Amino acid sequence: MDVLDTATWESRAAALAAELTAAGVLHDPAWRDAFAATPRHLVVPRILDGPTTLEAGDPGWLDAVYADEALATQTRTAGDGPAGREIASSSSSKPTVMVVMLERLAPEPGHRVLEIGTGTGYNAALLSHRLGANNVYSLDLDPELVDAAHEHLTVAGYSPHLATGDGSQGWPGEITFDRIIATCAVTAIPPAWIDQLAACGRIVAPLDAGAAGPLMVLDKTADDEVSGRIDPFPMLFMPMRVDVTSPFGPGKQPSAAATAIPHYGTTPVDPATLLNRPELALFLWLHASGLTLGGSAEHGVVVAQRGLARAEVDLTPLAEGTWAVRQSGPYRLWDTVEHAATLFEALGQPDAARLGVTALNVAGKQFIWLDDPDSNHSWPLLNSGS
Repeated sequence: MDVLDTATWESRAAALAAELTAAGVLHDPAWRDAFAATPRHLVVPRILDGPTTLEAGDPGWLDAVYADEALATQTRTAGDGPAGREIASSSSSKPTVMVVMLERLAPEPGHRVLEIGTGTGYNAALLSHRLGANNVYSLDLDPELVDAAHEHLTVAGYSPHLATGDGSQGWPGEITFDRIIATCAVTAIPPAWIDQLAACGRIVAPLDAGAAGPLMVLDKTADDEVSGRIDPFPMLFMPMRVDVTSPFGPGKQPSAAATAIPHYGTTPVDPATLLNRPELALFLWLHASGLTLGGSAEHGVVVAQRGLARAEVDLTPLAEGTWAVRQSGPYRLWDTVEHAATLFEALGQPDAARLGVTALNVAGKQFIWLDDPDSNHSWPLLNSGS
């Protein structure tokens, strides 16, 4: 795999570190050194770029490897037969996102770190450079990814602890960690992570809240509790999976269309005002985990979907301040959307920076709150599929 001389890749890695610094996302000199000294090309020898594949040594491969971009490295088939399509199931995350997460993690010399989601091994390599490989533990559901990461990390000169397993169960065995970082999105903090987190430890994990969820930065506040703020920096991560053959998280498999007789009604909420507003999308997700919202002027309709529940709202009003709604499925989803959108305006359009999380190591005892843990406004965090 030694396809490049040292000077070639080191100059590109240094340029990437300089780019991240100039962009204002990389501040810590120690992480700057790690990015400049870590050979990303050795752990990403193959990139899936749409219908094409870039292999080590191909034209454009090296430029892609040291660009500030996420790189898809594995796909899984979703759906059966000719209708099946390939969906990315592993990637090397965008370096900007990795920097933000690592700086929020704030590990110190001597800290033991657990990474959930080994992927290519690039993040484990960065952690190994900073903390020493013996302090880095990385877990992935997919044995194929773990084997490849072990091979590539060995070539790169790193030997962190790697294991195959369900990330929601934490590291196998009796061990605690000063820091836990997830490179997959979660809808709640697995209790095992709280149990394995040392006193004064920290968890950094993306919230699986739609197209680009925010980041949870949580500190251990009691033996059975973590609490902290939500960082508004947008994160787009694949969900934490329990089935290695599927690209979807639990409960995220696309549902068949609902066949129930639809309900016809009206709404005072202008559907056009709900689109392309990340802060509102997160607030809606708090009221209906798994909600997706889409549509366009071209199609003349906004569509809300959550499992078998679906609502379609015409962009053209029936009259001033009134829009037609068609709802189908086991419950009237738009009623929830309408309530949440109205509350969002009443609360001053809160963004992610006003939200925080308190999570106990007991199912059903995890909440997102507004402004303060004792706020009158809080919403439960539910495990995927709940």
